[in-house]
Amino acid sequence: MKQAERELISAIRSFVKEHGYAPTVREIAELMDIGHGTAQRLLQSLADSGKIEKRDRVARGYRIRGL
Repeated sequence: MKQAERELISAIRSFVKEHGYAPTVREIAELMDIGHGTAQRLLQSLADSGKIEKRDRVARGYRIRGL
């Protein structure tokens, strides 16, 4: 797993722990200080590899497996 992917998973975990729900793509981009498109690509890469789940057409639809 790439460093950026590890950081993204860590950011999602921290956000969920603090707020009780998953962040949006925009919130992830802000947390990591990256662009919206970059956040989407990282999330899609993690979803494609099975490290996170994505529910289509659902706001805050990304979920870390086992969390």
